[in-house]
Parts: sequence; C-alpha cells; structure tokens
Amino acid sequence: MSLAVLGDEREPWRPNQFTAALWGCEAHFRFPVIKLLDYRARWAELEANPNPFATVVMAHLTAQATRRDPARRVEAKLHLTRRLYGMGYTRDDILRLFHFIDWLLQLPDALTAEFWDELATWEELQHMPYITSVERIGVERGRVEGRVEGRVEGRVEGQQELIVRLLGRRFGALPEVVQAQVAALSPALLLELSDALLDFVALSELTDWLSSHATHAD
Repeated sequence: MSLAVLGDEREPWRPNQFTAALWGCEAHFRFPVIKLLDYRARWAELEANPNPFATVVMAHLTAQATRRDPARRVEAKLHLTRRLYGMGYTRDDILRLFHFIDWLLQLPDALTAEFWDELATWEELQHMPYITSVERIGVERGRVEGRVEGRVEGRVEGQQELIVRLLGRRFGALPEVVQAQVAALSPALLLELSDALLDFVALSELTDWLSSHATHAD
C-alpha cells in the first residue's frame, strides 16, 4: 500500500489521488492521507503515546509552531527531551530520538547554551546523564563540523551550477562530458573559468580550456 504523510501547514491541501493519461490510456490512483497538522488538536494523545513516531510528530509540529519564537522553542525542546526519559525508552532510543529533536529544533547559540545548562541540571536531579555527559560534546562538535563542511560544499556546488548555466546560455545544452569536467574543477579553477568564459566564442574554446586545465583539476 501507499500512504501520503503531509507535513505542510496548509489546512485545505489534502491531495489523495493521482491521474495520468496518454493517448487514450488512463491510470487513476487513490491513496490514504495523514495530515500531521490534524494532530495539533490531539496533542494530549501524542503526549501519552509511547510510540516513537508520536515524538517525531510532536517535534515536527513544535518546529512549525516556534519558527519565529526561539524563547518558546527552548522551553518546548526541553519538554520534549525530558519526556523521552518517562516513556520507557532505552538509552539508545533516547539518544536517537534526541538527535532528531535537536536537528529539527535548532536554536541560536546563546539559547543553545541555556538549553544545555537546563538539561544538565535536570539530568543530574534524575541521575540519568544520558545526553549531557558524552553526547553534548559530540553533538556540539558535529554541529560545528557539519556547518563548516556544508557551507564549503554548498558554495562549490553553487559555483558549478552558475557556471554550467552561463555556459549553457552561450553554447546551448552542454555535453555530459563537458559538465563532468566542470564538476571536477577545484574552487580556484572554477573562479578562473568564470573569468575565461566571457571570452569564449565557440564551444571548442571551452573544451580546449578544460583539456589544458584537466591535469590541474585536483
């Protein structure tokens, strides 16, 4: 069976069928829909439900509701995290669910520190330092490394896409081999190519440039 889970915030939008037609042939497919927005009115039911997916839905709805309210998000994130300890989950399950909550309910740096301090105090009272012992260090390190790596990769991919788009407007659809050569260029060579492409008149000039710089792509 197929099931559509809708996580958007548009109340009326509830597509439940798909139709395709070609040359007199038609295929009609109807499927059940779960609208996560409906669970806002069933919050107490989610709170009491030990199913891990109840936690996932709560985190999703909280992220939507606190998008522009970081102070409220801190309190909600603390509540969802504390709740994990009372649902009968194992330590590993608590850590896995916390990783999802932490990823979805990101906070400004100042409020992140407040969150960890509050959670550490609470865990000490409960004698269950599952998250704030080793996990806090790992989460913080992963967040920093992930942001740096993501920014670098995103910047390079953005340069590649822009250059391919500009070349496409000048020479039409580029052969796949040419696109692959552009994708293999280092950030420094991408910058060089962005200057050089302004002088190219024919596609052959581009391929010659790529060939001459191929040995230096790494």
